[in-house]
Amino acid sequence: IRGLKFRNKKAASFGSYGWSGESVKMLNELAAKAGFELVSEGIKTLWTPDEKGKADCVDFGGKFAADVK
Repeated sequence: IRGLKFRNKKAASFGSYGWSGESVKMLNELAAKAGFELVSEGIKTLWTPDEKGKADCVDFGGKFAADVK
């Protein structure tokens, strides 16, 4: 997305991590530089999500969908 200039687009980042967990932060920075409006700080989960982690991700997706309407 480097070099692109998006307008009137909303974004949020998500991911799982095993070590530092910096990917969501890095994706947010790239999206903001490309012109996206970030609707949340994103969500991340350690390794493979457990049932609570999966439920949190589903909730995050629902909130994101509501925010982009």
